[in-house]
Amino acid sequence: MNIALATTRLSVFLLTGSVAFCQIPTQDNETLKSLLNEVHQLRMAIQSMTVASQRVQIALSQLQIEEGAVARATQRFDSAHGRCQSMAESQQRTKADIERTQAALDSGKLPESQSKDFQSELSRLKNSLDSQTAEEQSCQTAETEASGQLEDEKRKLTALQGRIDALDGALEKISTGR
Repeated sequence: MNIALATTRLSVFLLTGSVAFCQIPTQDNETLKSLLNEVHQLRMAIQSMTVASQRVQIALSQLQIEEGAVARATQRFDSAHGRCQSMAESQQRTKADIERTQAALDSGKLPESQSKDFQSELSRLKNSLDSQTAEEQSCQTAETEASGQLEDEKRKLTALQGRIDALDGALEKISTGR
């Protein structure tokens, strides 16, 4: 029976001691709550920075993709523009050849055999000019489409740059605590 009484007393003593040990004075309790609140705020700030950083990485990836799209659209436009210029120059040369051939025919100084050759050449030049005119119209259509695509891609790029600037501003506010 002594052992049971001693065990009971020991249990009560340990229980009382542990309860007393778990009770923290009020000032320490407030300090602990303040520290926990600060840790929570730090965790929220870290999460916010992580999300913002991920958004910036995504925006930068999109920016790289869009810069590539602008570069490809620029190449398409430059290529179409170059073809149209070349075609216009060729057309001008053909027109000049037509004028020279017609002037030679109109001069009346050509022998009949040459006159027939010049008329044949004039007919060929006029057919060539018609073909070049059709090709130039097609080229101008392609150039206009390429120009429109380039402008669209430039607008997208500008919008992405604005988005990155906004994200940069938000990150700056977070980092400075404003």
